[in-house]
Amino acid sequence: MKKIKRISHLQKERQRLRRRGDDMKKAIRQDWHGICRELQPATLAREALTSCTTWIGKKIFSRQHSK
Repeated sequence: MKKIKRISHLQKERQRLRRRGDDMKKAIRQDWHGICRELQPATLAREALTSCTTWIGKKIFSRQHSK
């Protein structure tokens, strides 16, 4: 880390660190909300239904080509 020679440099560094901390808090908050959204029952049911229909579609399609 650089040597801080003036009070103004210290204040600028403090502001930079505060902004960086705020940005990190915001990113963590957004990640947490995203995780909560992904774990909602409706989202889980939608993903399960999509996965199931995709699997069934692949099975039907592969059976038609093998005949």
